[in-house]
Amino acid sequence: MMADADSFLTLLVDRIPEARPFVEEKYELGAGEAPPEKDTDSDLYANLLDLFTRAVLLPALAEERLDEELMRRCFDLVEEMYETPGIFVQGAVYWQVLEYLLESPGYLATAIPFLKGESRDGVSSMLKDYAVKGYEHGLPLLSG
Repeated sequence: MMADADSFLTLLVDRIPEARPFVEEKYELGAGEAPPEKDTDSDLYANLLDLFTRAVLLPALAEERLDEELMRRCFDLVEEMYETPGIFVQGAVYWQVLEYLLESPGYLATAIPFLKGESRDGVSSMLKDYAVKGYEHGLPLLSG
C-alpha cells in the first residue's frame, strides 16, 4: 500500500516504468535518478493526470493491440492507491484517473475487465451518478 502522497512518484516509476521518461522530464532528473520523495504531495493531482493518466494509461487504452500486462500493472497501481486511507489520495485517483475513463466509450470498455475492488466500485458509482448510457445501474458484479 502507498505510504503517502509523497511516495507516489517512486511507486509510479517502480510499477509503471513506462512513466519514467515523463517523471524524469518534469523533475529534470538524470536517466535512472530516483524521483523526489519530499514535498511532492501537493503535486499529486497534477502528477497523476500528467505523468500517469494522460502519458501512459489513456494512450495504452486507445492502442489497437492492448498490452494486457501493462493494463494489469496500471490498474493494480490504481487499486493500491484507491485503497490508501485518507480522502486526499482517494480523491486524486477518483478525479484524475477514474473520471478520465469516461472521456471515451472505448476507454471505459477497455478498462472494465481490469477494474476490481474499491476502484471498480468507484467507477460503478460514478456511472450511476452520471447516468452514463448503458451503465445506469453501474458495472456488472464480478463473478467468482
